[in-house]
Amino acid sequence: MSERFEEILLAKGIVTPDQLHIALIEQEKQKDQLGDILIDLKFVAPSVVGNLMSQVSGYDYIDLLTFPIENELIAQFGKEFCERYQVIPFSLNESLHVAMLDPENVMIQDLVKKRSRELLKNNAAWTFHYTNKISLMQALKQTYQTSKNVADATFEKFFVNILNEAFSRNASDIHFVPLEKMVLVKFRIYGELEIYQHIEKVIFDKILVRFKILSHLDITERRRPQSGGCILTIHDTQVDCRVSFHPCLWGESLVVRLLSTNRDVLILDNLGFSKKQAQVLRNLVKNPSGLFLICGPTGSGKTTTLHALIQLCDHVKKNIMTLEQPIEYRVDGIRQTEIKEGGVLDFAEGVRSMLRHDPDILLIGEIRDENTAKIALRASMTGHLVLATLHASCPFTVPARLIDLGISPSLLSGQILAVLNQELISFENKRKAIGQVVIFTDEMHNIVSQGGDRVKLRDLHMRSTGKSTKVLSSE
Repeated sequence: MSERFEEILLAKGIVTPDQLHIALIEQEKQKDQLGDILIDLKFVAPSVVGNLMSQVSGYDYIDLLTFPIENELIAQFGKEFCERYQVIPFSLNESLHVAMLDPENVMIQDLVKKRSRELLKNNAAWTFHYTNKISLMQALKQTYQTSKNVADATFEKFFVNILNEAFSRNASDIHFVPLEKMVLVKFRIYGELEIYQHIEKVIFDKILVRFKILSHLDITERRRPQSGGCILTIHDTQVDCRVSFHPCLWGESLVVRLLSTNRDVLILDNLGFSKKQAQVLRNLVKNPSGLFLICGPTGSGKTTTLHALIQLCDHVKKNIMTLEQPIEYRVDGIRQTEIKEGGVLDFAEGVRSMLRHDPDILLIGEIRDENTAKIALRASMTGHLVLATLHASCPFTVPARLIDLGISPSLLSGQILAVLNQELISFENKRKAIGQVVIFTDEMHNIVSQGGDRVKLRDLHMRSTGKSTKVLSSE
């Protein structure tokens, strides 16, 4: 076919012998079809080459730029397939119409037939057409851009819908759990995880990238944990989205915590504590100094309780400062500082800095290491009221936990005002806090000075109160 094509070009005077010679040299270098080389060199118009190739090969010429292409067909065949074999399936009626740069290539024809049998089950007829390279590449580019715009619009709608749905159902967290072939989406509602839906991994990959960009994280890092946050508008409400990425077997796992930035003012009596417990807590925050600690499982509302207690303090006469990761409640009139992962400030350095800021009350989101524990203790010993959370299994293990972190038992003795052990229970589609408040007496501090034996502290508390420690909210 190539030799005949060259003869017709010369016989009809479409190109000169010199032009054909130049084109053949370029063809040797680029390994493209002669017709495409002539078009690139602007020796011949695309339509002229197309009509001549149609005469020589017997395959109809199609100018894809002037023909309405069914983008769905290209999407089904796949971008990689079309580019690799330089084909475009552009129409489907009684047969599948396919444009090719080399329609006489039976090997590529067979690949197209095999691919179409897999994708278009009922189609058994094919019509192949010739097209030039410029027409094919521009058509592919336009088709991909259209497909991309449609895909982006679909993703935007999904992204907004999933956030709206989670917020409408009062979900505190959205969990994306990667499986082998799909990604499971769960909502945590009133403390319990509920399956929302399964999504394709290609959609989830876009969600990962979107949250990383919004949170100013590294979108190329997928092997190490990352965390951050961003503020989004959901149902006309500013929502602080806290994101955490963690590498797993089937890809990155993502958890998004939803924190409304314009929540109602927290009121201690509305959290679920008994009247007696609420009064005990009110009295505790009136102390000028000492440690008040809250322990309990993750997600049990410890931070919420701390902020409800802060609301009881005099914001005008008292200098109240907080150190949190993240800031879950924004409160006017107090100084709040956020600890960010990988940032220049950690909890220990943050408390040390706050002590130079003339505080009266310090709220520490979590005592998690020796330095933070020692500085928090120093603050309570030098006339500051310190409110903080601590990971401990029960209130009687709190002293031992602090001692394990490096606190001297003799220094700790006398500093703990009380410990609240808290958890959340579901009640009438709401979650309420229940807890046990343990006031540390002089006798209990004596046990703390001796090492803080958990059993001795528990037994002493039971003898003094006459109540079982297992009943959390019966007071």
